[in-house]
Amino acid sequence: MSEHEPTAASPDASGALDSLFDNPPWGAKSFLGAGATTVAGLGGWMNDMMSPALARGGASFMGGFLIGWAVRRTIKLAVIVAGLLMALLVAIKTTGAIDLDWTSIEASITHSLAWVQGKAEGFKEVLTGYLPSAGAGGAGTYFGFRKK
Repeated sequence: MSEHEPTAASPDASGALDSLFDNPPWGAKSFLGAGATTVAGLGGWMNDMMSPALARGGASFMGGFLIGWAVRRTIKLAVIVAGLLMALLVAIKTTGAIDLDWTSIEASITHSLAWVQGKAEGFKEVLTGYLPSAGAGGAGTYFGFRKK
């Protein structure tokens, strides 16, 4: 046996976080198609060949796609962080270092979730007001959230 033989790669502790940032949205064919549609629509509009509707539809799809992609990544990161915090909480609780009042924790979580839901509704209203084509934006959000 030689000293210079390759060894098996050890698993990275940051593997879960690396998976959050791989596969960017601009690698999706639908995103690139919407970008090409937007550019073609802008070119046609600038040359007075057509209305800006094609550019608005493509831009709305791209905006929705990016929103869906970001929401998926945010949820994934939130689940990882919540899991780590729960594991830390269980470890501290089993050692007896802290005593928790579960009713106040539940009330605080319920209040926080209601606040987040209200903010999400407001954000949705703002987005639908700024996206020129809600149908294309909704389709983009769906495909962006599905992007793996």
